Amino acid sequence: LRKNCLYGTLPPELGELPLKYLGLAENAFSGFIPETLFNLTSVEYVFLSFQNGNRWNCTRSRGGIVDIYYSHGDQAQGANLGLQGKILGDKISNLSSLRTISITKNQFSGTISTDISSLKQLENMYAESNKIRSSIPTEIALMENI
Repeated sequence: LRKNCLYGTLPPELGELPLKYLGLAENAFSGFIPETLFNLTSVEYVFLSFQNGNRWNCTRSRGGIVDIYYSHGDQAQGANLGLQGKILGDKISNLSSLRTISITKNQFSGTISTDISSLKQLENMYAESNKIRSSIPTEIALMENI
């Protein structure tokens, strides 16, 4: 569902689906990641990038135009802040089948948990342009696939 002008918060019901691929990049989602997302033990690919900082027009089903504008979190302009909260925290280890996670250009914060090293299948992690404040744990450098 990449680049479909979807907006609002991510529904908690996502965590109840038997997903292997969660592709929601380049939409207009905002708010916090639902806790249920960490129940996706069979998900291999998570793409939540670019929820903030892009501009394009979307056509509604009845023909009207919706201007989806995100200006790097400027709430005074009514801008979309993107997704926020802690996604690389301790609960990330629940996603035991994860191969790729892409969360670029959002408002994620916190630190990178050493628990990420328990993700033995992880090959790719893209997290630039967020508010993550930490060093890269040594455990990540010791991972075989990344």
